[in-house]
Amino acid sequence: MHHPLLARFYDTFLWPGERLGMASQRDRLVGHLSGTVLEVAVGTGLNLPHYPATVTVDAIEIDPHMLRKAKSRAAEAICDVRLHEADVHRLPFEDKVFDHAVVSLALCTIPEPGKALAEIARVVRGDVHFLEHVRSPSPARARWQHRVAPAWSRFAGGCRLGQDTEAVITAAGYTITDMWRSSGGGMIQGVAKPASHDR
Repeated sequence: MHHPLLARFYDTFLWPGERLGMASQRDRLVGHLSGTVLEVAVGTGLNLPHYPATVTVDAIEIDPHMLRKAKSRAAEAICDVRLHEADVHRLPFEDKVFDHAVVSLALCTIPEPGKALAEIARVVRGDVHFLEHVRSPSPARARWQHRVAPAWSRFAGGCRLGQDTEAVITAAGYTITDMWRSSGGGMIQGVAKPASHDR
């Protein structure tokens, strides 16, 4: 889970996408939140400038190389941010201590996303806000994702390019209450509620 080369070039690689709309998606993902937030797999901290002053963020990342790059963005954020080197499969927090969770471009890389989502449900009393790239519903696009997946995974730290993340979320016991899908179908953003919160 240590990827020094990926951490070095991650922001440069994502920069075109940020300019072409990804930054706006990050605004929609976190810009309206309030209260206490757990951000899972914060990476280099690209979401951190988009949080409002109304939140306190505890952000975890297992890769220390990514986490070092996130520190400068945490220092510049307008909200309170605490960074933790931690594994989402074993979160170092008590039960139900966060109002919300945020996960973006991470469920495709987390080794056991179902287990991670169960652990998130343990520590969060509210909803999970997600932004993920997924297997396209277009057969032609899905075939392309399948062809490039092995090379992509080696380059992108184990990312599963063609994962059906919507199905992963629902299989983990969540109900998706709101979801947007990109025109090409390869990106989703939404809100999911753990089933345990209905009990």
